[in-house]
Amino acid sequence: MNTMDNAKVIKAMEKFAMQNYLEKLASSEMRKLTLFTILPHTAAPNLSNPVYFVIIDNASKFVSLNSGKHLN
Repeated sequence: MNTMDNAKVIKAMEKFAMQNYLEKLASSEMRKLTLFTILPHTAAPNLSNPVYFVIIDNASKFVSLNSGKHLN
């Protein structure tokens, strides 16, 4: 195998891994959590600066992400 073939194989593996990841992400249940930063002097929430977090309810789908042996 020459180096060009190796590069193509690596690129194909990256695409497959990304597609597998996105499929698992799309099939999982998620919630969105919105938090706000605080204003420095009053410690009141700064409603103009929201910070969003995505919480995955069932993380077991991502344990099998590498599709191989556990802790591989």
